[in-house]
Amino acid sequence: MKKIKFLSALIVLFSAFTFISCDNEPIDSAIDPSSGGGSGGGGGGGGTVTGTFKVDFDGQTFVANVTQAIVNSEYIAISGLKTSTGEFFQITIPNGTVGTYTWDDFDSTGMGLGLVYSNGSVSESSFVSVSNGDVNFADFPEYNDTAEVNIVSLNSSTNNITGTFKFTGVRFTDDTGDTIETKEFTNGQFNLTYTSDTTSPSDNSFFAKLNGASFNPTNVDGYNNSGVISIIGRRGAVENINLAFPNTITPGTYNIEFGGTYMGNYILNSTGEGVFGGETGTVTIISHNTSTKRIKGTFNFNATSFFSTATYNVTEGTFEVTYL
Repeated sequence: MKKIKFLSALIVLFSAFTFISCDNEPIDSAIDPSSGGGSGGGGGGGGTVTGTFKVDFDGQTFVANVTQAIVNSEYIAISGLKTSTGEFFQITIPNGTVGTYTWDDFDSTGMGLGLVYSNGSVSESSFVSVSNGDVNFADFPEYNDTAEVNIVSLNSSTNNITGTFKFTGVRFTDDTGDTIETKEFTNGQFNLTYTSDTTSPSDNSFFAKLNGASFNPTNVDGYNNSGVISIIGRRGAVENINLAFPNTITPGTYNIEFGGTYMGNYILNSTGEGVFGGETGTVTIISHNTSTKRIKGTFNFNATSFFSTATYNVTEGTFEVTYL
């Protein structure tokens, strides 16, 4: 199994949060939480929420025109998308509250700090943040973890979250996993209205058996981004079974391949060890109405991981979803 394909599949992990129920937020004058600090950012008093998400890299400032923030007892998830290019960022923090977070705050075997940048291309791997001790990158001296997320304020009266972030993103540049590319993201800021979770359309349905046991999701969603439709059945905060395929797909049966054009994944948790990609299997599209964005099908696949000996068999899968 190729490392570069594994990392390209990591982005699906964050699809459990990203833009399932997003709104176009007005971009206003920037917030100014003190960088690296515990002051500034408005402290959660009244006032207008600006819907700002921006970050500097490659000599430019990325400003999102679609944003989403979810805050609940299990996680904080923050997303920023630029619709003109398909680029987006995703930040996730398990059990997050006001405070500053780095990789040192998390056990690498469980839910970890999530920081991802995708340039919107389905053919290129995303840049992800990993700890310096990550087994896959520890031997690359040119990579140095700089990840830091500072939640400056959480106002439960106005449902407003503000904060800052930075990280170094890394990805493999070839199938051998011998070379990497890094990218620095600095001066990240966000000031957003949050909800406690996304709300799935009531007529969406999704079911599968996971190693013979029924997998009944709490959220069933679909979205169309950068030419790819993703169908996600999420159970709880992170765990999900998902499918990804071209938005031009027509009725028929297609072979699932890890990191390929037609993908199936089982996401156990938000670490690299928790991502299991479908190596063999099929997805059958029964109907696809591109006008109503309604798609129906069945699926099955065998999921494995580059970093784990565990395997998961996903069988008897069905879905009928309206995607956004």
